[in-house]
Amino acid sequence: MNIRPLITAAGLVVACCAAFTPSRASANNAEANENAPALTVGSQAPRISVDRWLKGAPVYTYERGRVYVVEFWATWCTPCVASIPHLTELQKKYPNIVIIGVTASEQPTRSNLDDRLTKAEGFVAKQGTRMDYTVAYDGNGFMWSNWMVPAQRGGIPSTFIVGPEGRIEWIGHPQMDEFDRALDSVVSQPGVRNDPSKWQTIAVKPLESTISAPVQKPPLAAAPDKITSSQPSKIAPASTRIPAKPAPAPKKIATGPARDDSTTPR
Repeated sequence: MNIRPLITAAGLVVACCAAFTPSRASANNAEANENAPALTVGSQAPRISVDRWLKGAPVYTYERGRVYVVEFWATWCTPCVASIPHLTELQKKYPNIVIIGVTASEQPTRSNLDDRLTKAEGFVAKQGTRMDYTVAYDGNGFMWSNWMVPAQRGGIPSTFIVGPEGRIEWIGHPQMDEFDRALDSVVSQPGVRNDPSKWQTIAVKPLESTISAPVQKPPLAAAPDKITSSQPSKIAPASTRIPAKPAPAPKKIATGPARDDSTTPR
Protein backbone atom coordinates (compact mmCIF):
# COMPACT_ATOMS: atom_id res chain seq x y z
CA MET A 1 0.00 0.00 0.00
CA ASN A 2 1.87 3.03 -1.27
CA ILE A 3 1.12 6.64 -0.42
CA ARG A 4 2.50 9.46 -2.49
CA PRO A 5 4.74 11.51 -0.15
CA LEU A 6 3.43 14.96 0.73
CA ILE A 7 6.24 17.34 1.64
CA THR A 8 5.45 20.28 3.91
CA ALA A 9 7.45 23.47 4.25
CA ALA A 10 9.25 21.87 7.18
CA GLY A 11 10.29 18.98 4.95
CA LEU A 12 8.18 16.38 6.75
CA VAL A 13 6.22 13.61 5.09
CA VAL A 14 2.56 13.98 5.96
CA ALA A 15 -0.05 11.41 5.09
CA CYS A 16 -3.16 12.17 7.09
CA CYS A 17 -4.84 14.63 9.43
CA ALA A 18 -6.49 12.61 12.15
CA ALA A 19 -8.29 12.85 15.46
CA PHE A 20 -6.37 10.49 17.74
CA THR A 21 -8.01 11.78 20.93
CA PRO A 22 -11.70 12.28 20.14
CA SER A 23 -13.54 14.90 22.14
CA ARG A 24 -16.82 14.23 23.93
CA ALA A 25 -18.58 15.56 20.81
CA SER A 26 -16.86 12.93 18.65
CA ALA A 27 -17.79 10.23 21.14
CA ASN A 28 -21.42 11.35 21.11
CA ASN A 29 -21.32 11.40 17.32
CA ALA A 30 -20.08 7.82 17.17
CA GLU A 31 -22.55 6.71 19.84
CA ALA A 32 -25.42 8.23 17.88
CA ASN A 33 -24.46 6.02 14.93
CA GLU A 34 -23.48 2.84 16.80
CA ASN A 35 -26.56 1.02 15.53
CA ALA A 36 -26.05 2.15 11.94
CA PRO A 37 -24.91 -0.51 9.46
CA ALA A 38 -21.19 -0.40 8.78
CA LEU A 39 -20.28 1.43 5.59
CA THR A 40 -17.97 -0.83 3.63
CA VAL A 41 -17.23 -1.79 0.04
CA GLY A 42 -20.50 -3.11 -1.38
CA SER A 43 -22.70 -0.97 0.87
CA GLN A 44 -25.32 1.31 -0.62
CA ALA A 45 -23.84 4.81 -0.70
CA PRO A 46 -25.42 7.21 1.81
CA ARG A 47 -27.26 10.18 0.40
CA ILE A 48 -25.49 13.51 -0.06
CA SER A 49 -26.76 16.43 1.99
CA VAL A 50 -24.67 19.57 2.53
CA ASP A 51 -25.19 23.14 3.71
CA ARG A 52 -23.71 24.93 0.71
CA TRP A 53 -22.34 24.06 -2.71
CA LEU A 54 -19.18 26.12 -3.17
CA LYS A 55 -18.21 25.11 -6.70
CA GLY A 56 -19.98 23.25 -9.46
CA ALA A 57 -23.69 22.59 -9.61
CA PRO A 58 -25.50 20.85 -6.74
CA VAL A 59 -25.67 17.06 -6.84
CA TYR A 60 -29.10 16.10 -5.55
CA THR A 61 -29.13 12.59 -7.00
CA TYR A 62 -26.81 9.77 -7.97
CA GLU A 63 -27.36 9.39 -11.67
CA ARG A 64 -27.66 5.77 -12.71
CA GLY A 65 -24.54 4.69 -14.59
CA ARG A 66 -22.49 7.63 -13.28
CA VAL A 67 -19.40 7.18 -11.10
CA TYR A 68 -18.86 9.54 -8.16
CA VAL A 69 -15.85 10.27 -5.98
CA VAL A 70 -16.70 11.77 -2.57
CA GLU A 71 -13.65 13.15 -0.76
CA PHE A 72 -13.62 14.53 2.78
CA TRP A 73 -11.12 17.35 3.35
CA ALA A 74 -10.52 20.61 5.24
CA THR A 75 -8.73 23.87 4.49
CA TRP A 76 -6.38 23.39 7.47
CA CYS A 77 -5.35 19.85 6.49
CA THR A 78 -1.96 19.85 4.72
CA PRO A 79 -2.34 16.50 2.91
CA CYS A 80 -5.88 17.46 1.90
CA VAL A 81 -4.61 20.61 0.21
CA ALA A 82 -1.77 18.66 -1.39
CA SER A 83 -4.30 16.21 -2.87
CA ILE A 84 -6.26 18.93 -4.69
CA PRO A 85 -4.19 19.01 -7.92
CA HIS A 86 -4.41 15.22 -8.26
CA LEU A 87 -8.21 15.26 -7.91
CA THR A 88 -8.34 18.01 -10.53
CA GLU A 89 -6.24 15.85 -12.85
CA LEU A 90 -8.58 12.91 -12.34
CA GLN A 91 -11.67 15.02 -13.09
CA LYS A 92 -10.03 16.05 -16.36
CA LYS A 93 -8.88 12.50 -17.12
CA TYR A 94 -12.37 11.11 -16.53
CA PRO A 95 -14.83 13.79 -17.69
CA ASN A 96 -17.67 11.27 -17.35
CA ILE A 97 -17.37 11.09 -13.53
CA VAL A 98 -18.23 13.57 -10.77
CA ILE A 99 -15.69 14.36 -8.05
CA ILE A 100 -17.12 16.05 -4.94
CA GLY A 101 -14.84 17.51 -2.28
CA VAL A 102 -16.79 17.85 0.99
CA THR A 103 -15.26 20.06 3.67
CA ALA A 104 -16.92 18.72 6.81
CA SER A 105 -14.18 19.45 9.35
CA GLU A 106 -13.72 23.20 9.25
CA GLN A 107 -12.90 24.93 12.54
CA PRO A 108 -13.91 28.46 13.59
CA THR A 109 -11.20 31.07 14.07
CA ARG A 110 -12.54 31.91 17.52
CA SER A 111 -14.95 30.21 19.90
CA ASN A 112 -17.43 33.07 19.57
CA LEU A 113 -17.19 33.38 15.77
CA ASP A 114 -18.48 30.70 13.44
CA ASP A 115 -16.64 31.74 10.27
CA ARG A 116 -16.20 28.21 8.92
CA LEU A 117 -18.26 28.77 5.77
CA THR A 118 -16.55 32.09 5.02
CA LYS A 119 -13.13 30.46 5.36
CA ALA A 120 -14.11 27.59 3.06
CA GLU A 121 -15.59 29.92 0.44
CA GLY A 122 -12.50 32.11 0.43
CA PHE A 123 -10.18 29.12 0.14
CA VAL A 124 -12.05 27.61 -2.81
CA ALA A 125 -12.21 30.96 -4.60
CA LYS A 126 -8.48 31.45 -4.15
CA GLN A 127 -7.70 28.00 -5.55
CA GLY A 128 -9.38 28.81 -8.86
CA THR A 129 -8.77 26.20 -11.58
CA ARG A 130 -6.28 24.39 -9.33
CA MET A 131 -9.36 23.01 -7.59
CA ASP A 132 -11.43 22.20 -10.66
CA TYR A 133 -14.18 19.89 -9.46
CA THR A 134 -17.35 20.10 -7.39
CA VAL A 135 -16.87 21.38 -3.83
CA ALA A 136 -19.38 21.45 -0.96
CA TYR A 137 -19.49 22.64 2.67
CA ASP A 138 -21.11 20.58 5.41
CA GLY A 139 -21.37 22.41 8.72
CA ASN A 140 -24.17 20.51 10.46
CA GLY A 141 -22.49 17.11 10.54
CA PHE A 142 -24.73 15.08 8.26
CA MET A 143 -21.99 13.95 5.89
CA TRP A 144 -19.51 13.14 8.65
CA SER A 145 -21.95 11.12 10.74
CA ASN A 146 -23.45 9.24 7.78
CA TRP A 147 -20.26 8.55 5.81
CA MET A 148 -17.12 8.80 7.94
CA VAL A 149 -18.45 7.39 11.21
CA PRO A 150 -20.08 4.22 9.76
CA ALA A 151 -16.93 3.67 7.66
CA GLN A 152 -14.79 4.07 10.80
CA ARG A 153 -12.69 6.73 9.12
CA GLY A 154 -11.04 9.00 11.69
CA GLY A 155 -8.66 10.89 9.41
CA ILE A 156 -8.78 13.14 6.38
CA PRO A 157 -8.44 13.19 3.48
CA SER A 158 -10.70 10.19 3.04
CA THR A 159 -12.18 9.16 -0.28
CA PHE A 160 -15.16 7.04 -1.30
CA ILE A 161 -15.77 5.77 -4.83
CA VAL A 162 -19.46 5.30 -5.65
CA GLY A 163 -20.07 2.97 -8.57
CA PRO A 164 -22.66 3.09 -11.35
CA GLU A 165 -25.27 1.27 -9.23
CA GLY A 166 -24.89 3.59 -6.25
CA ARG A 167 -22.73 1.24 -4.17
CA ILE A 168 -19.42 1.91 -2.43
CA GLU A 169 -16.60 0.49 -4.54
CA TRP A 170 -13.52 1.69 -2.62
CA ILE A 171 -12.63 3.62 0.56
CA GLY A 172 -9.23 5.05 1.38
CA HIS A 173 -6.68 7.84 1.06
CA PRO A 174 -6.72 9.79 -2.25
CA GLN A 175 -2.92 9.75 -2.41
CA MET A 176 -2.77 5.96 -2.39
CA ASP A 177 -1.81 4.32 -5.67
CA GLU A 178 -4.66 1.91 -5.02
CA PHE A 179 -7.12 4.79 -5.38
CA ASP A 180 -6.11 5.47 -8.98
CA ARG A 181 -6.23 1.78 -9.86
CA ALA A 182 -9.61 1.33 -8.20
CA LEU A 183 -11.09 4.34 -9.96
CA ASP A 184 -9.82 3.16 -13.33
CA SER A 185 -11.35 -0.27 -12.66
CA VAL A 186 -14.73 1.16 -11.64
CA VAL A 187 -14.88 3.52 -14.61
CA SER A 188 -14.24 0.52 -16.88
CA GLN A 189 -17.20 -1.45 -15.54
CA PRO A 190 -20.07 -2.32 -17.89
CA GLY A 191 -22.95 0.11 -17.61
CA VAL A 192 -20.84 3.17 -16.76
CA ARG A 193 -21.94 6.23 -18.69
CA ASN A 194 -19.27 7.63 -20.99
CA ASP A 195 -20.90 10.95 -21.75
CA PRO A 196 -19.39 14.00 -19.98
CA SER A 197 -20.89 14.59 -16.54
CA LYS A 198 -20.93 18.36 -17.11
CA TRP A 199 -20.34 18.76 -13.38
CA GLN A 200 -20.23 22.54 -13.74
CA THR A 201 -23.87 22.60 -14.85
CA ILE A 202 -25.40 19.43 -13.41
CA ALA A 203 -29.19 19.50 -13.39
CA VAL A 204 -31.49 17.26 -11.39
CA LYS A 205 -32.37 14.33 -13.66
CA PRO A 206 -35.84 12.84 -14.04
CA LEU A 207 -36.67 10.47 -11.20
CA GLU A 208 -36.88 7.42 -13.43
CA SER A 209 -33.23 7.79 -14.44
CA THR A 210 -31.68 8.48 -11.06
CA ILE A 211 -30.56 6.70 -7.92
CA SER A 212 -32.14 7.91 -4.72
CA ALA A 213 -30.45 10.87 -2.99
CA PRO A 214 -31.66 13.93 -1.08
CA VAL A 215 -34.01 16.30 -2.87
CA GLN A 216 -35.49 19.58 -1.79
CA LYS A 217 -39.06 18.24 -1.97
CA PRO A 218 -40.40 14.67 -1.76
CA PRO A 219 -40.90 13.03 -5.17
CA LEU A 220 -44.44 12.71 -6.42
CA ALA A 221 -43.99 9.03 -7.16
CA ALA A 222 -41.30 6.42 -6.60
CA ALA A 223 -39.22 5.57 -9.65
CA PRO A 224 -39.15 1.91 -10.68
CA ASP A 225 -35.36 1.83 -10.91
CA LYS A 226 -34.50 3.84 -7.81
CA ILE A 227 -31.88 2.40 -5.52
CA THR A 228 -32.65 3.44 -1.95
CA SER A 229 -29.82 4.12 0.51
CA SER A 230 -29.72 1.84 3.54
CA GLN A 231 -27.87 4.40 5.65
CA PRO A 232 -29.87 6.32 8.31
CA SER A 233 -30.00 10.08 8.20
CA LYS A 234 -28.52 11.15 11.52
CA ILE A 235 -26.95 14.46 12.39
CA ALA A 236 -23.77 14.65 14.42
CA PRO A 237 -24.62 16.55 17.60
CA ALA A 238 -21.52 18.73 17.87
CA SER A 239 -18.01 19.46 16.71
CA THR A 240 -14.81 18.00 18.06
CA ARG A 241 -13.50 21.54 18.32
CA ILE A 242 -16.28 23.18 20.31
CA PRO A 243 -14.83 25.08 23.31
CA ALA A 244 -15.93 24.29 26.85
CA LYS A 245 -18.19 27.35 26.96
CA PRO A 246 -19.39 28.07 23.40
CA ALA A 247 -21.19 31.26 22.51
CA PRO A 248 -24.99 30.95 22.39
CA ALA A 249 -26.19 29.64 19.06
CA PRO A 250 -29.37 28.13 17.65
CA LYS A 251 -27.60 24.78 17.40
CA LYS A 252 -24.19 23.30 18.11
CA ILE A 253 -21.39 23.58 15.58
CA ALA A 254 -21.00 20.18 14.02
CA THR A 255 -18.55 17.53 12.99
CA GLY A 256 -15.13 16.61 11.90
CA PRO A 257 -11.88 15.54 13.49
CA ALA A 258 -9.82 17.81 15.72
CA ARG A 259 -7.00 19.39 13.77
CA ASP A 260 -3.90 17.25 13.98
CA ASP A 261 -1.37 17.30 11.12
CA SER A 262 -0.07 13.88 12.07
CA THR A 263 2.66 12.02 10.29
CA THR A 264 0.82 8.71 10.83
CA PRO A 265 -1.33 7.54 7.88
CA ARG A 266 -4.76 6.23 8.67
